[in-house]
Amino acid sequence: PPENLLVEKEHVEIDFFDEDEEMDSYERDEIDVEMMKMDLVNLVCASLFGEPRFNSDTDQKAKWITEQVNKVAERDGEFILKLALYVRDDLNIRSTANFILALAANNENCTHYLKKYFSKAVRLPSDWLDVAALYQLLPEKKLNGKALPTSLRKAMVHKFPNFDAYQLGKYNKENAMKRKRRKIKKLQEKARKEGKEEPKLPEKKLTIKQMIRHLHISKPIPHVMCILGKKYPENEFDFRRSGLRGKFDPERAGKRMKLPIPETWETVLSANGNKAEVWQRLIDARKLPFMAMIRNIRNLLLTGVTPKYHRWVMSRLKDEKTIQNCRQFPFAFFTTYEAIDLDIEELKIQVEEEKLRRLNKKKGIVVPPERKPAPRRDNNNNENTYQRKKRVIIPRYFPTKELIKQYKEALDTAVKYATIHNVKPIRGSTVVFCNVSAEMQKSC
Repeated sequence: PPENLLVEKEHVEIDFFDEDEEMDSYERDEIDVEMMKMDLVNLVCASLFGEPRFNSDTDQKAKWITEQVNKVAERDGEFILKLALYVRDDLNIRSTANFILALAANNENCTHYLKKYFSKAVRLPSDWLDVAALYQLLPEKKLNGKALPTSLRKAMVHKFPNFDAYQLGKYNKENAMKRKRRKIKKLQEKARKEGKEEPKLPEKKLTIKQMIRHLHISKPIPHVMCILGKKYPENEFDFRRSGLRGKFDPERAGKRMKLPIPETWETVLSANGNKAEVWQRLIDARKLPFMAMIRNIRNLLLTGVTPKYHRWVMSRLKDEKTIQNCRQFPFAFFTTYEAIDLDIEELKIQVEEEKLRRLNKKKGIVVPPERKPAPRRDNNNNENTYQRKKRVIIPRYFPTKELIKQYKEALDTAVKYATIHNVKPIRGSTVVFCNVSAEMQKSC
């Protein structure tokens, strides 16, 4: 943790065990507070290795964090907000930071500082909604139902104008959630008639539209009107009364206002498919963010983008400044390293089978697949269920072992740079315990 967050542990221990100096009760009390802060920081930092399920009542890690936050908040309420900002900014852990903000909103010792830190710790509309949702799930919250404390309401209202139309359009998913629930309900009816197990209906989540109404947000006027689905003013007089800026557009009169659909890499892929030319167009237009790039290197290989795009991706992975600015931890690159470990010979067989299947389909010949889909273990570790075989993509440029080797070398370089720049040194002694017994050879 940064020096301004808490006193370093070794300094505390030196003061604590100095026998030549008699400490009064105040000094001892200060040391106890610093030790409590350090325990909380260590507990929160453990989220890097396994993030708690904050929406579950039974998650023990979430309970420990809650208890420790309440203890520290009694002595230093602002520290809790500083910790939330540190977790979001330096550790880049979203849900843990949002949970700490929700706990701060529920503690009267922290509420005075909430507005100051909320705007800096909350970056996206999804975080904005998540804090409110996590507060409503707190088992010991002070307000009943869906009510939010005044401090949190003010902080959320203050933050909302900072979101632009692009961000709001991306995370305004009310219609998508409604379509998903309708689809699941149809599947439930079908399963009920056939006597099969019904799929679980997804839980309702907070939406931007609900929070605008709940918090009585009125600005920015165009964004609010678009999210609420208001109609564009009928005439120039109504246009001026509405508070909209600019000139009245007669062609839009009486039409429902909507946020512009953001052209992200997800929406482009959804509209055009997972194809080489689509990925190339995204890269040319600089619309493939770094994190999306490293997560989709496997797709770049399987679709077969041209060699110049592979060189562009590898150049970014080998660039020290790019890796430093992305602020990703080394394990993000390890995940990609494992994902691109393709069996080229097996891939060739699958592609040839797919080509033959498509050729037969053109001729009107339907040939059942000779090979069974890959087995999938159920909850009891039994191989009695099967997952649907994924659609095979025929690459434009077939990946080679040499290309995969080059990618692995580039990822290895990225891991080294991420370790140097994106992981702050942990002071003190570290002990690593390795279990090499026969138990570790068994599958989970």
